[in-house]
Amino acid sequence: MNLCGGRCGAVFAPLSPWFLPVDLTHTMLENIIEYTFKNKELLNQAITHSSCFNEKKDVRQSENEKLEYLGDAILNSVITILLYKKFKDKDEGFLSNARSCLVKRETLTEVAKAIDLPRHMFYGNGDQNVPEDSKVLSNMVEALIGAIYLDGGLRKATKVIKNLFAPYFSLERLTEKNPKNLLQEYSQKRWSILPKYKFTRKTKGGFTVIVYIGKDLKAKGMGKSKKEAEQHAARLLLQGLTETDGA
Repeated sequence: MNLCGGRCGAVFAPLSPWFLPVDLTHTMLENIIEYTFKNKELLNQAITHSSCFNEKKDVRQSENEKLEYLGDAILNSVITILLYKKFKDKDEGFLSNARSCLVKRETLTEVAKAIDLPRHMFYGNGDQNVPEDSKVLSNMVEALIGAIYLDGGLRKATKVIKNLFAPYFSLERLTEKNPKNLLQEYSQKRWSILPKYKFTRKTKGGFTVIVYIGKDLKAKGMGKSKKEAEQHAARLLLQGLTETDGA
């Protein structure tokens, strides 16, 4: 079965030296996520990368993007409810931070790899790095959730989300603070001001961001996304400040 309708040399990542039939790929992924699609086309749309379509925007690419949009909304809503029920003694600030931790790209990428999504996705012949792209993987998890919602409804989608994200609901993980939060707390406590982030440029390798505290303290960070670059910059500045304090 050619998901690209003959308009591109589509491949799916091999589980072994040979390629598996599409229906077997579907079955293996369905077994992992413990959900069987009634409408296999929804699953196709969710796990097919845009590189599988021609350069001109394809209607199927649009459907995939809409699944991402829907899946993002469903995921945020379900995670919000699950957190509210699990941590009834926590305040709104904790719940908001916990939700951000669970739906961020890094967590979604971990989920994608946990269900072996890189080996079950479809992509174009010229894009062999696609299965390792964190943005692609996180978007595909959202699209998969959107597809499950359309195929089986909210109850089924909630069950799948609960199972997939269960390993990430530990209090220890959810209270782990990222460099931006730590730098903000440090800056407020010491100088009563907030760090400011300035995007400088985007290159082929990613983004560059500079973080400032006042006029004199700054650090430059780089990353594949603005968020990653901000985290990198915050980590470097925080490291410099704490080393100075300890000197």
